[in-house]
Amino acid sequence: MAIRRHDKEPRRRTGQFLLRKGMDIRSIGNAGEAAKLLRRYVHDETGIVLGNSPEGVVMVTHEPAMRGLGEDGYALLVSPNAIMLRAATPAGLINGVEQFRRLLSPGGRVPAVDLTHLTAPAVAPAWM
Repeated sequence: MAIRRHDKEPRRRTGQFLLRKGMDIRSIGNAGEAAKLLRRYVHDETGIVLGNSPEGVVMVTHEPAMRGLGEDGYALLVSPNAIMLRAATPAGLINGVEQFRRLLSPGGRVPAVDLTHLTAPAVAPAWM
């Protein structure tokens, strides 16, 4: 069992990212399923079809070295110029895509944020 917590409160950044026709997703590592889910959410919410390209400004990255995020954790950075979702596991990427979905408006706008979500193993209380 994991305890979910935010390492940081989402830090609002200035501006927003606007998804537009012709934009692409760049998936790195074992991030294909998360990229596919993100693509579906964007299409369902906005009607925009995102392609797949190594030059994409929406990046979904599976980085096993990011173990400090935990099994289900992720880091999501949205700036006016790009979106970067990173996690150590595919499960963390899926959680990050769900957070992205909550931020996405029907017009394709995503507020700029810097969010890190950690999960840590549950620890039994000392009295047990």
